[in-house]
Amino acid sequence: MRLSGPRAGDIVAKLVRPWPPRPQTHKLQRGVVHDPGTGEEIDEVLAVVMRQPHSYTGEDVAELQGHGGALVMQRVLQAALAAGARMAEPGEFTRRAFEAGRIDLSRAEAVAALIGARSDRALRAAQAMNGGALSARIIRLRQRLVATLAELEGALDFPDDVADAQSESVSARALGDISREMAELAASYRPALFRAAEVALVGRVNAGKSSLLNALAGEERALVDETPGTTRDAVTVEVALDGVALTLVDTAGERDEPERLERRGLELGRARAARADVVVLVVDGAVGFGDTEAQLWTGVAAQQRLIAWNKRDLGAPRNLPADATVIETAATSGEGVAALGRAIARAAVGDVEDGVSVVSERQAEALRDGAATVERACELLRAEEPAELAAIEARRALGAMGRVTGETVDAEVLDAIFARFCIGK
Repeated sequence: MRLSGPRAGDIVAKLVRPWPPRPQTHKLQRGVVHDPGTGEEIDEVLAVVMRQPHSYTGEDVAELQGHGGALVMQRVLQAALAAGARMAEPGEFTRRAFEAGRIDLSRAEAVAALIGARSDRALRAAQAMNGGALSARIIRLRQRLVATLAELEGALDFPDDVADAQSESVSARALGDISREMAELAASYRPALFRAAEVALVGRVNAGKSSLLNALAGEERALVDETPGTTRDAVTVEVALDGVALTLVDTAGERDEPERLERRGLELGRARAARADVVVLVVDGAVGFGDTEAQLWTGVAAQQRLIAWNKRDLGAPRNLPADATVIETAATSGEGVAALGRAIARAAVGDVEDGVSVVSERQAEALRDGAATVERACELLRAEEPAELAAIEARRALGAMGRVTGETVDAEVLDAIFARFCIGK
């Protein structure tokens, strides 16, 4: 249990016995928590006080480490509330750290991303941001933008010294570089890293969709039978492929004369595929790529689509669309299944490299706005428009950078950001 605020140490002193009058900061003390009203012993704990400013929130912080049972820790919590504490609001500890200047807003959002990470790649992205990677990048971009802005405004304020200032063409190039870097940072946001992207498996009956789903999941999750039309309703399974959290959806197989229930299953499957992030067209190697496959391929609404040429031992890939990414598989033997998993993960999140990436749509939007604003400043200079117009746009871009790190974010936005946190974080 964690407490933060000027009375954190006093509350621990009411609960824990024995407790020194002036405990050493950051040093664990062994004691027993007592009910402040009845004196009843509740739990043996390790307690520590971390005095400001050397704590997560920048305030006095105290922690009680008990035996961890739900009931006993609930009793410890009730004792702390009786001693004068109150329950924290969602994200309040991290918000206090932000407001105390311990972390900027990008690192605060990284805490939420760390807690909510559902895959290895999401965790690595959140860890990099929590370590200050994005903050450092924004600081460097801001310094370069301020330096360029100083050149522009210096030439305006001191026209007699304009010969000493850098040319507007040089400033335009500098602004162009900054705009491109901001756009690249914005593009590093991959929503599918922070939620399970939906992957629909489509194809004709008996192409092996259910077998591939089972192979990718590593266990039997969908019924497999030689009888056509076994899958009538969508079967979903949560998996992690190549470090990416995904929801695989096995849809009903296509055929010319489906039964009534099959028709309804096909309608539901097509609707599910229409809103999927990635569609995998499973082709039966023994049948090949025919009219049914061509119709499914051209009807795919998802931006990302793949072809799994299944039963590769029964026929080699042929007559495929020129733009198709094709992975040869044999679901029954497991051949090509790992390669298909990697291809699906890459299609869902793109070619994500470990390093700096943004973890929220809010950050990406701010960076996109800033990039567009800097690009406008660059274009104004290239068009030989008045430099003061370019300077106005550059100043707006500084505001966009501040939205990422928190300098130019109002209380309403902060409330919305921290409301997404768990209580006690």
